[in-house]
Amino acid sequence: MHNDAAISLAGRTALSGGLSPVVRLGGGRAMTVGAAVPEHHVSRRGWFRRRRNRRTVVQRRSLLLAFTAGLVHLARGAWLVGRVLGKVIVALAVLGGAGWGGQWAVRTVVDSPRFQVKQIDIAPVQHARPEELAALAGVALGDKLLSIDTDEVAARLAAHPWVAAAQVKRHLPSVLHIGLVERRAVAVASLGGLYLLDENGRPFKRARMDEAEGLPVLTGIGREQYAKLPEASAAVFREALALLDDYRLRPGRPALSEVSIDPRFGFALVLLEGGAEIRLGRGEYSKKLARFDQILEAVEKEHWGGSSAVRVVNLDLGGRQVPVLIRGLDGDAEAAKPASKPANN
Repeated sequence: MHNDAAISLAGRTALSGGLSPVVRLGGGRAMTVGAAVPEHHVSRRGWFRRRRNRRTVVQRRSLLLAFTAGLVHLARGAWLVGRVLGKVIVALAVLGGAGWGGQWAVRTVVDSPRFQVKQIDIAPVQHARPEELAALAGVALGDKLLSIDTDEVAARLAAHPWVAAAQVKRHLPSVLHIGLVERRAVAVASLGGLYLLDENGRPFKRARMDEAEGLPVLTGIGREQYAKLPEASAAVFREALALLDDYRLRPGRPALSEVSIDPRFGFALVLLEGGAEIRLGRGEYSKKLARFDQILEAVEKEHWGGSSAVRVVNLDLGGRQVPVLIRGLDGDAEAAKPASKPANN
């Protein structure tokens, strides 16, 4: 500049800070210059000025293009769904075909004449007759062996009174085997009629004369009592059977015809020959039976007629003296005299 103007560092700083710089001219004169305002900061609003029209450009798609795009999207989705459904249908068809083929194969084998029943083996038993068992089994020659329900056949056979358990097996290709466990009658219970008892004290069949022959009879429990208390009655029967087993342990003892059960006095044995009553009460049966053996030996030694001469032996009183009633020695069967013999322990 011609006037040798100089801008101080302070003036530059003022310009950068937005203040009015001081320009010093030659000759000591100074003047203030205002800061320049950028043009874009100048407001153009005023009373007679219009606002700038800011336009927003919106591009509108053609309806045909939008419809076409929607159809393409739908077609793509339908293709994916159809692909998945096709795979599912194929898998189901394969599984269904395999299942049908398996059923056809099984049906062919089951219906084959090779696997028809040509023989029925029934294990021999003592009391149940083969024709009765065959009728209960419900299986005939020519039936399909593989279609027989063996458990159902065994259940039907177990309904026979003499059958305790049944086992049915297939022996391929054409044999049905039936194994049986038969009940064993150990005594007869008088329950308004004679019924056979098994080892568990359970009556299982009304006894015929030939079936009851040689078996001791348990008396003292009636039909109504057994119906009301079957478990308790069966327990008493089992105790009576245990007493019978204890009595039979020693060979040579007189045969028994009856075991009398009394709720108050316990058990009493009745001899088959002569009908002597051996009162045992409850408990210590082995010890009491040993005393009975001594009494029989004494009666034989005295020549009083053996066990048939004995009427009553009361072993339930305890102590060493056992009351024994002997039939009269004068031939009068109704006469009796008490006798007692010391019992050695």
